[in-house]
Amino acid sequence: MDFRSIIGHENIITHLKSAITKQTISHAYLLEGEDGSGKLMLAEAFAKDLLCEDNIIVDGKKVCCNHCKACLQVETKNHPDVVYVTHEKASIGVEDIRSQINSDMAIKPYSSPRKIYIINEGEKMTVQAQNALLKTLEEPPSYVVMILISSNNSQILDTVKSRSTKVDFKRYTNSEILEAYTRKSSENIDSRLLCEYADGIIGRALSMASSDEYGKICDRIVDGLKELSGGSGRALCNFQNLFVEYSEKKELFFFTLYSILRDISVAAAYGRKVSLQNAQIADKIYAISDCVGYHKAVRCLEHVNKSWRMAGQNVNYKLMADALTIRIQEVFYG
Repeated sequence: MDFRSIIGHENIITHLKSAITKQTISHAYLLEGEDGSGKLMLAEAFAKDLLCEDNIIVDGKKVCCNHCKACLQVETKNHPDVVYVTHEKASIGVEDIRSQINSDMAIKPYSSPRKIYIINEGEKMTVQAQNALLKTLEEPPSYVVMILISSNNSQILDTVKSRSTKVDFKRYTNSEILEAYTRKSSENIDSRLLCEYADGIIGRALSMASSDEYGKICDRIVDGLKELSGGSGRALCNFQNLFVEYSEKKELFFFTLYSILRDISVAAAYGRKVSLQNAQIADKIYAISDCVGYHKAVRCLEHVNKSWRMAGQNVNYKLMADALTIRIQEVFYG
């Protein structure tokens, strides 16, 4: 991955390329944007350009060659002068910063003119950890470049922000989302569905392009909804377990559930006169719509919306999912 293969973020890339060419590189950068907006990817591309042993000139700017030893090491995350700050606990603690940055920073680069520290999920740093980091931000060695990545800038101390060059990541356009998806997957997908789910976040689009996972989720949800309409206790337990199984990807699961229920409501209202977003399971959706009907599907959509809002309020996810499943079955079978 390098700047030339990254979709979007042209202004950010131009700024960083110019800094490399003019040798006006900041000692610290704060990359801020939503999860899935490409921050880590761009940080690694920046590191590759900084450490390349045989830069080439493209459009008057220095860019990496992608062939030298340094480029290959950065690509495989094996470069000795690129340090990824890791943490075993939920937060990044003061000892993580002291042991992986403060104590290490005095050691000069092994094979490059610069030493790069990448702190992903920087919003997880405790206040004590950030205060420990401040000491290195105030008087870093000349060869150090710190890249702090955060999806929640409100958790970053103002003193850390003021000592870093802030780089804001904007949402992608729909055309950029579609380009990213088609680069990774040859599977056909409704472009409206893809862009609606991605909502300007390229990571979401790429999650839908990962193998045939989205298709599997669609099949399992629509089959589960059909079973729920029969009113059995086994169907209820199976669908509740489905929520748990996809708890690590609950955003994609909830979106898919909502999308299928919306297709059921459309199919119930208009029959086969209109196209469905989940066309690959159209026959199953039409079969459910004949049993459920428009009004029940809309009521289920309301329940899903309400439950998703609750999911973002630190409620117990399993209890919320169990309750939602019960409500859907009550609506379907009632």
